[in-house]
Formats: sequence, structure tokens, C-alpha cells
Amino acid sequence: MREIKEKKEKEKFAEKQKTYMTEKEREEAIKQDKKRKEDDLRQVFGKGPISDFSKVLTRKAHLEVLKTDLDKQIDKVIEASKKLEEQRAKLVISMKDKKIMEKHKEKKLDEYNKLMNALETKFLDEIATERFKQEKKD
Repeated sequence: MREIKEKKEKEKFAEKQKTYMTEKEREEAIKQDKKRKEDDLRQVFGKGPISDFSKVLTRKAHLEVLKTDLDKQIDKVIEASKKLEEQRAKLVISMKDKKIMEKHKEKKLDEYNKLMNALETKFLDEIATERFKQEKKD
């Protein structure tokens, strides 16, 4: 049962990790897009006098939208990171539970083996004692 629980927690962890990586990739894509747009705007300013100021304003507005999108994406990445850490904690707990049960099982097996060895020794001692008594009678 604990192995199944651990396996499910590992699957959930992998899913959360995948979600985190996807969100992180989206963040990077937005950052790169924003950087390209900023570079384009700098090039327009660097060429000299601006003939159509409305295009500049449109680009500036688009940069603001990208900044807002980036901020939202950063929040999503942080949220995904928190969920990933929570799942990691659950996974660690399930792994500890499984390990505890394995240790307990090993301990019980050792106790059983010791008991069986003691009973076997006692049985062999009784056989030896009976044989000794038989030999003395004979």
C-alpha cells in the first residue's frame, strides 16, 4: 500500500515539475519577446527623426502589455514552484513512511529468525539430551 502511495506521489511530483517547467518556459518566451520588442523600439529611436509617432506609441503600449503578461507569468511560475515544493514534501513523507515500514518489516523478520533459531537450538538440545539418556540406559 505504501509503495502504491509513493508511486502516486512520484507521479504527482512529476506532473507538478512538468507544469513548473512549462510555466518557466513561457516566462522565458515572454522575456525574449519583450526584449526583441524593446530592441526594435530602440532601433526606431536610433534611426533619427520619427515620422510616425503613433507607431511608437503603439509599440510602447504593446511593451506595457508584455510587461503585464510577464508579471502575471512570473506569478504563475512562483505558484507552480510552491505547488512543486508542497508535492516534494508529500513525496518525502511518503518515502519516509515506506522506509519506516520496510525497517519495521526487517526488524520483525530478524525477530522471527532469532525466535526460530532459538526454537531450533532448543529442539536440537532436547534431541541430544534424549539421545544421551538413551545411550546411558543402554
